[in-house]
Amino acid sequence: MRFVMRAVVLLGLAALGASFAGRWWAWGDSLAVARSFVGLGGLVWLALCGVAGALTWRWVGALWLLVLAALAPVGWAKWSPEPGGASALVLYQKNMNFRMPDVAPLAADIGEVSPDFITLQEVDDENRVVMDAVAQAYPGQHYCAFSAVGGQAVLAKWPALETRCGYGWAGMRVDRPGGPVWLVSMHLHWPAPHGQFGHLARALPELAALEGPVFTGGDFNMVPWSGAMARVGEAVGGRRVGKARLSIEQFGGKLWLPIDHVLAPEGWRGRVVIRPQLGSDHFGVVAELVAP
Repeated sequence: MRFVMRAVVLLGLAALGASFAGRWWAWGDSLAVARSFVGLGGLVWLALCGVAGALTWRWVGALWLLVLAALAPVGWAKWSPEPGGASALVLYQKNMNFRMPDVAPLAADIGEVSPDFITLQEVDDENRVVMDAVAQAYPGQHYCAFSAVGGQAVLAKWPALETRCGYGWAGMRVDRPGGPVWLVSMHLHWPAPHGQFGHLARALPELAALEGPVFTGGDFNMVPWSGAMARVGEAVGGRRVGKARLSIEQFGGKLWLPIDHVLAPEGWRGRVVIRPQLGSDHFGVVAELVAP
């Protein structure tokens, strides 16, 4: 029995270590999604190993410190401080869900928040009417078709200077006062065994070719502490802003994940507010961005 308990410890440590390999190995980011569950479960298991005599308490203490270090990026993403001060820009991020029955509640919520930028995913032929519903306030608009569940759209209070469509993303260069910026809406595939790793291989060189500041909102289908999110940030020259908020519920609300994020150029900071689902399985994510 003690041998089995030690073997479980070794497997758990291997899984935690592999969860940091998402930059190079597709399954690494899949393990990153489960890092907090594996780590917290591991802390309990190590304590049981100490009680059962499978490990000495000195080993239990040392391994506890190792597991806590592995969990530190998760804790920082969830509880990092958010800036005060007036926001210079507000970005409303929303996966509409291609099954959204009525876009009127979303259009009303956009009107209530009155963001400067909007990034949408799963925009299909039916729910795309939300773009028309807010067109007067958001003359800068661009849509890119993508998959069976819909494409991506970007909207801004200022006119578009240039537009691009990439693999799973829509981009629009906006004539914003203070200088033009890029606005990008991105939707990544699910991680391994699905195609997120290959998706990034195609999309990141496209994003890296954008010149100038880039503001990005998206359904990344990935947690903030993953290799995928680090790679996206490097490609667009930005960082995720605000605390990691639980933005989607799965399996009847039994599993909640932080997979919708906003990235802003280096130097910008932000705080994040969650908006209602409004007919989607995703919550809205509103980023209030504070200028450098």
